[in-house]
Amino acid sequence: MRPRVSRPYRRHLHHGGEEEPRRQQGHDARVRCVRSRPVRTVGGLRRAVRKVGFAVLRHTPRLRLAVRHAYWRVQRRRYERLRAGIDVDSHLVFFESFGGRSVSCSPKALYQAMLRDERYDDYRFVWSAKTDVFGKTAALFRDAPRTNVVQRGSEEYFRTLAAAGTIIINTRLPEYVWPSEAQTFVQCWHGTPLKRLGYDVRIETTNALNTTAELASRFGLDARKWTYLISPSAYTSEHLCDAFGLPQERRAAVVIEEGYPRNDVLTTADAAKVRLLRTSLGIPEGHKALLYAPTWRDDSYRPGVGYTFDYLLDFDRMCEMLGDKWVVLFRPHYYVANQFDFSKYEGFVIDVSKTGDINDLYLAADALLTDYSSVMFDYANTGKPMMLFTPDRDRYADRIRGFYMDFDSIPAPNCETTDEVIDELFGLGAYEKRYGEQYRRFVQTYCPHDDGHASERVLHRIFG
Repeated sequence: MRPRVSRPYRRHLHHGGEEEPRRQQGHDARVRCVRSRPVRTVGGLRRAVRKVGFAVLRHTPRLRLAVRHAYWRVQRRRYERLRAGIDVDSHLVFFESFGGRSVSCSPKALYQAMLRDERYDDYRFVWSAKTDVFGKTAALFRDAPRTNVVQRGSEEYFRTLAAAGTIIINTRLPEYVWPSEAQTFVQCWHGTPLKRLGYDVRIETTNALNTTAELASRFGLDARKWTYLISPSAYTSEHLCDAFGLPQERRAAVVIEEGYPRNDVLTTADAAKVRLLRTSLGIPEGHKALLYAPTWRDDSYRPGVGYTFDYLLDFDRMCEMLGDKWVVLFRPHYYVANQFDFSKYEGFVIDVSKTGDINDLYLAADALLTDYSSVMFDYANTGKPMMLFTPDRDRYADRIRGFYMDFDSIPAPNCETTDEVIDELFGLGAYEKRYGEQYRRFVQTYCPHDDGHASERVLHRIFG
């Protein structure tokens, strides 16, 4: 099946702005949603001009670097002027997940833990949301106590960043936003690294508007801002610190190696919750669900389109062989710009790309199929079978990213064709015998602290 390509996914420059925020009164006040008008900056030029400008910058690295650094300098001066008139509120916490695309991951887990704990009853919370999901996000918090939502890139967004005593996010801060000495910046990140990141990438490639060196320098810039980095294991601590260039002498004070808060729910959810999730996703009674969650490829960027994904399973064959017993929950990486049309597979392929929290899919699925995504490390907390579909494994290892670990140590069959995937699904009864011991070693290495209480321990380290 050839996927239709959607409107482009573009990585815009961040906007900055100035506007005095209005404080929410009372601990029990309901959510107030602030959808401020973005500031007109370089990132707000007309679409056609921007398209031409990006095309020029994509092919002129020196000019691109000069323009980018000049932009950051201007925006940082604006942000510093804005921040000068704002007092830091130690009881205000700012949350953002995947650049405001969703309410999920470790920021969500820490937020929920704070709401449950009476020790944080005098704290207020603000979530960031991108423009295209602002209404949906605001609806999520309509009845949430002491919680506001701000539009990412708006004037209120930057004022909230300047005022928050604690900033908790799982991707990088805008390059020109630097926390003050009175602020705590918690970098949760968003997964155990399988593929190389930042300074550890040895293969030269052009990633949209970044060379390998340019992207690494942006990782290093973020690390200089950290107060804390959350980690689930010694393996993750070492490789994230190396990838971001965190100096050795800072690591003991910065790294909180207490487990991933986002994985707490995977060890605490009960059968009733799982049944409810399966029903809400449309999984028929008596069927099993395969979560297919592939990642993106650095070398699949198309100007004017975005990152595309071309390593799909043969769903015709899958449906023919498995349609009476299985459904497929398809979850591509959020970078992927393709618009996949699964209408001919209605009732067999369920597009869950818009499901906000992937943990819901982990709990609902009976097995996982992925490639080079870190979802395998989180999914391992469920104890359920995993499989790999990697028809481009050699290319990925040698020409795109490379791996931190021995790929064959993953407790999962490595499939290169759809028929191999089908055979493995039919043979899941032997999975424990084939991979059980290897699976347990995998969990002990990569998720040793994921026991359902990581959020509590992390909050204790952050707030005391």
